[in-house]
Amino acid sequence: MSKDTDRTRRLILISFWAVILLALPLWWKTTEIYRAQLPFTEIEQWSGWEVSRLEFPTLFTLHIASKDQEAFSFKDLSSSLEEYLLTSFNLSEANQTIVKKIVQFPVKIESIPWQNWEENESGNRMVWVFMGDIDLINLHLDGLTSNGHYDIYILPRSDSNVLHVRNNRQAILQIATNKWNRDVIEIILAHLIPSFFAEEQKTIKQFVFESSFEAKADDPSSMRTLKYSPLYQITFSLMNGDPSDLLVGWEIEEAVSVYLKSFLDEISVVSNFTIDSQVQHYAALTFEPDYKDLSGENNIDDVANFSRPYYYLTPASLPHFINSAEWNLASAVSSYPTINFILYVPSKKQSPLYIHDSKGFITENNAFLIPRWGGIVISNPDTSNETYKFTVEELKPVMEIFVSQLRGLLGVQEFKSALSPAQLSEYSIEINYASPPHTAITSWEFDNLVRRRIAENIVAAVSTLKSLSQLVSEIPNMVVLDHIQTEVLNALESLKQSCTSLREMHYDLALDYAKQAIVRSESAFFDPTMVSMLYFPDEHKYAIYMPLFVPISVPLLVAVLREVRELRTRKKVAMQ
Repeated sequence: MSKDTDRTRRLILISFWAVILLALPLWWKTTEIYRAQLPFTEIEQWSGWEVSRLEFPTLFTLHIASKDQEAFSFKDLSSSLEEYLLTSFNLSEANQTIVKKIVQFPVKIESIPWQNWEENESGNRMVWVFMGDIDLINLHLDGLTSNGHYDIYILPRSDSNVLHVRNNRQAILQIATNKWNRDVIEIILAHLIPSFFAEEQKTIKQFVFESSFEAKADDPSSMRTLKYSPLYQITFSLMNGDPSDLLVGWEIEEAVSVYLKSFLDEISVVSNFTIDSQVQHYAALTFEPDYKDLSGENNIDDVANFSRPYYYLTPASLPHFINSAEWNLASAVSSYPTINFILYVPSKKQSPLYIHDSKGFITENNAFLIPRWGGIVISNPDTSNETYKFTVEELKPVMEIFVSQLRGLLGVQEFKSALSPAQLSEYSIEINYASPPHTAITSWEFDNLVRRRIAENIVAAVSTLKSLSQLVSEIPNMVVLDHIQTEVLNALESLKQSCTSLREMHYDLALDYAKQAIVRSESAFFDPTMVSMLYFPDEHKYAIYMPLFVPISVPLLVAVLREVRELRTRKKVAMQ
């Protein structure tokens, strides 16, 4: 009977432990956190720029006026100028040796003869005269090239050196006939061409070199420009200080269609836009503007001759202009970044209202820009009637200011500011610019914007993927689902395709892939499933299951130890 009892006891004990051992893997599997495998090695290679580097190639075609009988060495000019520009474009600045390895600006120069010329006698010398209309503004040249390919037409001029910058990736360089030779052409082009792209290349290098994308205090452009987004919400607001004095309205829909739509259509390749408008009444300021009485002043250096007192805002008061507590400027239409443009009509008791500059003079456009937020224009309409409506024609100067402010917020660098009149030793060059097109952006500026946004998106995508990799590595309890893995792999593929398109000078494709890379990387990084188990680590599991397992496991362990002792005792007895 005792043997049967011992056997039964052992079978019960074994069955308990069998259930525990069989259930343990199932419990471990059902309570583990699912983590899809991410390509950590490839992400690390991208963060070190070991996979690919950024190349922004440029092709310049030089159309040089010549005659068949002229002995002009186009090949030598192309090779020597190309060598100089390669050195100039890829010159490594202080502390930027790494950037030089990551960012390159290949240059290709092609020189071809431009033979639509004939020789005429002027005085005692022969001069070249273009066979046709000499109006350089309307001069019909070759068709529009693609981003990165620029045509420079070089021709003689009787007296001085003049550069005509056209809107369609073309420039016409006129060189005085007494300076017309290969060396002069090379010297002038060697100084002019780098100035076309100096600011752009500086910005691209900053994207790579800086560890973060925070604006630098000494870089007004980076402080003003909005962070890239594939979609922006533009909100136009007409703010009326006091409707009891004057009810205002505006034809903003028609004005946007006439003055802004062409610009937005042109840059829709970079970002898209949604537009809404509103009119808000009782838009009071949070402070009382300063008051100026002009009576008794003999010398008034303002925009206009004022015969009555007025109110004004100082530069110190402009940051406090927005009444965030009472003005409803939050957009419920879109979660994307909002760009605000405000046309403010002050109340009658604060009219007219102007803006003073740092020297105490009234600003010409009575407007100011808030970096990374929007722009504001103050208008002082006629208050003799009880109502006033801004017509499309009256909104033209306002919309021109808004377009100019929008250009700055989106990072469009004015080409004129990059290319100042150059003094090349004894060569003085006069620079003329064609009138801006109706799109309010030239091809030079558009190309500049595209290339900088490509660099910004690629670097931002790499930085986001690196942050995601570090986060997943440092937090072992973070869930990584399959769609996160897919987004990361797609982002890496988009980065690879973007860099490949860059090297092939397909900037449109490179921009599309760069946009996909930043969208996919941020989609993976900010996915809500990534933090669902962030506050449920293994320690919490032990705290939950130990009150259940410990009371059960102690008697089972004691029973196992007792059985082991009994087996050893019986074995010793049997051996004796």
